[in-house]
This record gives sequence, C-alpha cells and structure tokens, in this order.
Amino acid sequence: MAVLACHLILSAGYAAARAKSRANSDDSWIPDEIHLVTFVLGILLVMPLLLWAGMRILRERDNYLLIIVGSLLWLLGAGYNLNHLKYTPGAHLPVPLLAGMVAVGALLAPASRLFR
Repeated sequence: MAVLACHLILSAGYAAARAKSRANSDDSWIPDEIHLVTFVLGILLVMPLLLWAGMRILRERDNYLLIIVGSLLWLLGAGYNLNHLKYTPGAHLPVPLLAGMVAVGALLAPASRLFR
C-alpha cells in the first residue's frame, strides 16, 4: 500500500504541476512549489510513515530495518526515475521498481525480527 500511495502522490502532484505551468505561464514559481511539495510528500515523508503505520497495524514492533531500508530504496529508485514522471504526461514509475519495492518489503518484514 505504501508504494501505491507514494506512486499516486508523485503522479498526481507532477500532473498538477504540469497543468499549472501550462495554464499560468506568467506565475513561474507555482509549479516549482508543487514540485517541492510533491517530492517531499511522495518520496521523503509518506513512505517511512506508511511503512511504520502498516507494521503497527499488524502489531509488529521493532521493524526499523524495514522502515530504513525500504525508505532508502524508495528514495533511490523513485528519485532516479523522477524526471520521467516530471516531464512525461501520463507516465508511471517502471513496473520492475514497483514490484521490487513490494518484494523487498515482503522479505524485510520477517528479517527485521532477526535483529531485535
């Protein structure tokens, strides 16, 4: 769910920034503000928060390895492919990245218990 939520935030945010830049060519700072908010929410804040909340809902504790590694991998993977989302209308992050994030999360969740 965290990968889906972050992907939707990034896609919707950059689509809104593209639409604002086309509509308001004289207010050039508006798309930059939307880009910044989208980046901070979609890459830096929401992923660790949702990973932590998901583990708390499942009554798991001490899953810091999952939260740290999952967030860093999302930062690197989504950050690397961010230009594709920014400038291409209707673009999505690559499916192998999304599937890889889900697989890494599924593997790290039980592995986190080993480091307690």
